[in-house]
Amino acid sequence: MNHPPQWSRRRVLIGGAVATAAATGLAALGTPGAAAAATYPAPVRLDPDAFRLTAGPRNDALLHGLDRDLPRASVREVLAAADRVGAAATPHATGLAAAFTWNDEDGATADWYPQGISTSGDASPSGRYDGKRMLFCSWYSKSTAPDKGSRVSFIDYTDPAAPRYRHVLLVEPYVGDDGRPDFRAVPVHAGGIVVYGHLLFVVDTWNGFRVFDLRHIWRVDDSDGNAVGRAADGSYQGFGHAYVLPQSTAYLSSTTGDVPQLRYSCCGLDRSGEAPSIVVAEYNVDGEDTTGAGARVVRFPLSGPTFATAGDGQVHGTEAYQVFVRSIQGGVAHGDRFFLSRSNGTTHYSGLVTFTADTAPVLADESMPIGTEDLSYWPGRDEVWTLCEHPGLRFVLAVEAAAF
Repeated sequence: MNHPPQWSRRRVLIGGAVATAAATGLAALGTPGAAAAATYPAPVRLDPDAFRLTAGPRNDALLHGLDRDLPRASVREVLAAADRVGAAATPHATGLAAAFTWNDEDGATADWYPQGISTSGDASPSGRYDGKRMLFCSWYSKSTAPDKGSRVSFIDYTDPAAPRYRHVLLVEPYVGDDGRPDFRAVPVHAGGIVVYGHLLFVVDTWNGFRVFDLRHIWRVDDSDGNAVGRAADGSYQGFGHAYVLPQSTAYLSSTTGDVPQLRYSCCGLDRSGEAPSIVVAEYNVDGEDTTGAGARVVRFPLSGPTFATAGDGQVHGTEAYQVFVRSIQGGVAHGDRFFLSRSNGTTHYSGLVTFTADTAPVLADESMPIGTEDLSYWPGRDEVWTLCEHPGLRFVLAVEAAAF
């Protein structure tokens, strides 16, 4: 996410030096000392039942129709066709456990910005997807002519020193004017993602979630970087991507009473407890104003392959808090402990916030790299994973949860 930095002379000087180092190609930005801690007001418990999700129409018929026109590919096949390689890195982070950078093109491009992250630890209790240790990272397009929507990087993390990856465009199936199934780009910010089983959940800021089915990846013609969907010659294009991933359904958000609509800025999976759940957190640049609305963190239950639906056909929130933390870019939980990433502009280190229902949020200030975004907790490794969005400062990294 791109928001005006919160200026202070001390941090501009420090952050500017870091930004200059990154711009000159130095991947190692130094190891921080003990991060300064700041405590916020205690979280305010909210009525979780006020936050709802309702399943929208399914696209099964459209998916099967396009399955007949397009060759399908598995996740493993996409990984086997990986056309890019990252490199190990050591960014500034407290408790750094692992990190890498994208290739030079992806690390510098201003056309796409990385946002969301999930892992094969989310997808399966085994920590692997189709036998592979993987990461998934979302990007949104900065292009407006045309708007290329969002994409997800499928990353083979078998070799942490040189992760191989490929970008896959997210698409929405629809019926064209000629009555035939077609698809278009998905113009969402993709600020948070979760891969759970064969489904990819993507937050849609004011609308809830879009859901994509990893069993329906299509191989398309990648010759036209400015076209998407069925072309006049009968080919299917994906804005230069060789693979597209279609939306299978959506979950539409609502609230009850006078509760303001929840902003679905980011999300994370919690596999602990009797049943998994997805935590949603919202961005609010004025979130530290205790006289205002703060920011909200809401938990939604999962059952089987997707959200748990009550007898009224809706998904009801099971836990909700108001926290006075500004600029939340990522949120995840493991049991009763919540983790939030707080961004701090383009030249300042980010911070990681932790809290529970009964303990006030604590900020480990400047404990994370510049531009930290979405969060994902990997249970078997006890690590919190994140990624950074700004060109020249882009890392994918994990920190030890126990360090916070």
